[in-house]
Amino acid sequence: MGGFRVGYAIGNAELILALRQVKAAVDFNQYRGILNGAIAALTGPQAGVNAAVEIFRQRRDAFITALHKIGWQVPCPDATMYIWARLPEPWVQDSIQFCTRLVEETGVAVSPGAGFGKSGEGYVRFALVHEPAVLEAAVEHIAKFLHPSQSVPLGLRI
Repeated sequence: MGGFRVGYAIGNAELILALRQVKAAVDFNQYRGILNGAIAALTGPQAGVNAAVEIFRQRRDAFITALHKIGWQVPCPDATMYIWARLPEPWVQDSIQFCTRLVEETGVAVSPGAGFGKSGEGYVRFALVHEPAVLEAAVEHIAKFLHPSQSVPLGLRI
């Protein structure tokens, strides 16, 4: 159900009614099929969920470790399939330019924080959609992009 958002609001009945009116004008609610799917996903067997959590834990750990090895200190989130990282200098003011140059020069594609709103500027979002070895190789390419004149011995696989 990737991409579907399921949530709820609890509170004062008048405020919830006002929220429904705002939401009706701004977006739409999920249809019953998505709601039933969400119920099944949340209340059904969790073996698949646990397996997916382990896969993303391994990817997160490999990626964060690799970033730390090249000197890009990023906090390790508890649970995620994305890593948000503050851009290093001199890129901190232009996440779009960073992402454009990075993909042009290395083939590594990341999302500019500016694409997520004004507060996202100065950050990039990495998606943990590949196996750990691929993520580590991407970080090696990022290291060469950030430090083109330096040889960064990472011991990572490409």
